[in-house]
Order: sequence, then structure tokens, then C-alpha cells
Amino acid sequence: MSPSAKLKWIYATMIAFIVLFSVQLAIYLACSTGSAGLRHTDAAYIGVGVVAGYTLIRMIWRIVAQAYLSRRWLGRFRSNQHLKLSRRLAYKYRNLGTEIIVVKDKAFVALSFGLRRPAIVVSSAVLEMFTDDEVKAIVLHEWHHCHNRDNAKWFLARMLTEGFGYLPIMSPVLRYYHTWMELLADRFAIRRMGTELPLASVLLKLSKLGNQRRLAAAVHFGATAMNYRIAQVLDPDKTVKVKVAWVRPLLMSVSMLLLLMLSGDS
Repeated sequence: MSPSAKLKWIYATMIAFIVLFSVQLAIYLACSTGSAGLRHTDAAYIGVGVVAGYTLIRMIWRIVAQAYLSRRWLGRFRSNQHLKLSRRLAYKYRNLGTEIIVVKDKAFVALSFGLRRPAIVVSSAVLEMFTDDEVKAIVLHEWHHCHNRDNAKWFLARMLTEGFGYLPIMSPVLRYYHTWMELLADRFAIRRMGTELPLASVLLKLSKLGNQRRLAAAVHFGATAMNYRIAQVLDPDKTVKVKVAWVRPLLMSVSMLLLLMLSGDS
């Protein structure tokens, strides 16, 4: 299975479990409502109401938090924007058709930002720490996230995981999805540049940075799946095997579905 197909399969698995659980919960409620026992019906309504309420509250909280943080960080990026460097980088990569914002920051910052019209944000430290080819590798990595709408997909995946966090399979699937999202962005940068050397150099330098220099790094470049990404640049022609402890969470999630089915039948 190709990495891109694997990523779609991972996302489909997450959605499938949510749909199956929601449908089975509705069937359980319908069967309980049709039963003769009033006390059993009331208990079913209360149980389903608690689960649905928890799910909605968590998902709404994620939406509100995302909106607040996005607005806050956008304001911070705009206020600290280095206009001269932003124009220079935007002109250099004008063929990408994506806004590039350079912010004044001594820490490593490289991320794709925004859901509707994603932009690339890098710090002035990135331009000082890395060569032109290394900066290009970083920009191409982030552009892949923008072009592929990874921000929106990642936000939706996190929102669903927080809302349906009581399904044990959700967290490992989310981590697996995020790892492959980064690996595919790296693959794109390597393919566009025709060599893995600039990206390998970037990852090596990042691995040597202290925690203090990486505090401002966003999720998308410096802080995710570093071991797998280094393994990929060492042998780009070989598909990286990403390990994830999913057997027990999968069995527990299936057990929850079976328990709901048996409760509905009874």
C-alpha cells in the first residue's frame, strides 16, 4: 500500500469507528425505548445523553479554542512580521502561490498556518540558521501541508479524537496519522528538490538543538516523528515502518461496540 493510500485508509478507519459507534448508540437507544421497562428506558436516555453531551461539549470546546488560538497567533505573527524578509521570500517562491510570513523570532519556527487560506510561517532565525537549499526544503515541506489542506484535516481529526476520546482506538490512530502526514510532506520536499541532502541536514541540525531553542516550534516541522523522518531521509527509496500500539485499543473499541450491540438486543 502506498503511503498516500495508507493515510487515506487511516482517516477512513477513524471515521468508520465513529460512524459505527454512533449508529450502534442510536440502535441501542431505539431498542431501549421500545422495551417495556420505563426505568430501563430512562436509564438509556440518561446514558446516551451523557455520552452525546460529553462528545458535543468536547468538540465545541476544540472549535472555540482553535478559533481563539488562531486569531491570537495570527495577530502575533502580523505584529512581529519582518516585511522585508517576507517580501524577499514571497518573491523567491512566488511560483508556489502561497503567502509566506517571516516573523522576528530567535527560535526555530516553521509551520503552515490557517484553515481556509493556509500560509507558511517561518522565523528570521530559520533564515540565519540554514542555507538557501535547506530553507527551500523547509518551505516545500510546509507548502505540501498547505496544498494538501493538512491543517483542516488535522483540526478535524483532533476534534473527533477529543470528542470521541472514550474510544481507545482514536488516540493511536491520530498519532499514526500525524506521523505519516509529516513523512509525506518530507517525501514531497525530497521529490521536488531531487535530493534528500538539504532536508537531511535540516533534520540533523534540529535534532541537535536544545529544548530552549525549540520552544516556539510548531507541530508541523520540528517536533514530530523525528526518528522516522531521519530514517526516511537515510533511505528514501524504502518505506518507513511506523510502529503503533493499536492492537489493545482496537480490541477494547471493538469490545465496546459488541457490548452496545448486546445491550440493544437484550
